[in-house]
Amino acid sequence: MPGQIKIDDGAGNYTILTNGGSLGSDKTITLPNTTGTMALTSDISAGGLTEADSWRLTTNFTGDATPIASNLERDDARGNGLLGTGMTESSGVFTFPSTGIYLVVFQATFVNASSVSADNGLTPVINVSTDGGSSFATAARRYVFGSGSTNFYTLSEVFKIVDVTDTSQVKVRFDIHNNANNFTVEGHSDINTTAMYFMKLGDT
Repeated sequence: MPGQIKIDDGAGNYTILTNGGSLGSDKTITLPNTTGTMALTSDISAGGLTEADSWRLTTNFTGDATPIASNLERDDARGNGLLGTGMTESSGVFTFPSTGIYLVVFQATFVNASSVSADNGLTPVINVSTDGGSSFATAARRYVFGSGSTNFYTLSEVFKIVDVTDTSQVKVRFDIHNNANNFTVEGHSDINTTAMYFMKLGDT
């Protein structure tokens, strides 16, 4: 049975019958009892993410990095994916491709270069600028304690939802604070060990 539209009660309520004609699957819409034009508030064909990008550190380093400003590349191996235009990077500062609400994830993998005391650790930080990169403020961070064992690997992740209202003003960078300077932050040219992820969740 083809789909039909039936007048329901004369009060502006209409029933849309599905192709199968099943009453349990009927959908009801209400038209306002006024003169005017109905319009969609958004594109009903749209949906899902429109931007998804990932970058990584390609080379190990030991010590601080404020920010990580070199040896960065877009994920380009082993099933990598890029949705949309993607991020751009210069001297460790990342620029968003369009305005919107973004989920930013910073994944840091580090290893004890030598035995460390329990109060020593490493802090991965997401910094956000709202003035075009002139200044940055800590938006998310996590202090991770090291281990007393040499060559002990640890992974830490930091998350931040960023409202990018202006792509020329809102930017992000990623810092590593290494308080004992005896942790090696791991990089790799084919595997995301220390990496940054960007996903546009919706419009601002």
